[in-house]
Amino acid sequence: MKNFNFKKFIITSIILLPILLVIDIAYDKIFKELDFKETFAMKNLFFKIAAALVGAYFYVTYKNDDDKEKQ
Repeated sequence: MKNFNFKKFIITSIILLPILLVIDIAYDKIFKELDFKETFAMKNLFFKIAAALVGAYFYVTYKNDDDKEKQ
């Protein structure tokens, strides 16, 4: 946790959330189940936000491990 860059974590989370939304909309469009009320429902957004936070956490900690090995 010492090398956790909170600023990079927030920026990565903000970038990942729209990407996950676009992927979900594309997936629903392909399988003809596109319903924007369902896409932006709280239960659906909760899991997208959680996935964005987990992805950002792994991205930030992975990059810090690489930087440590180079030093």
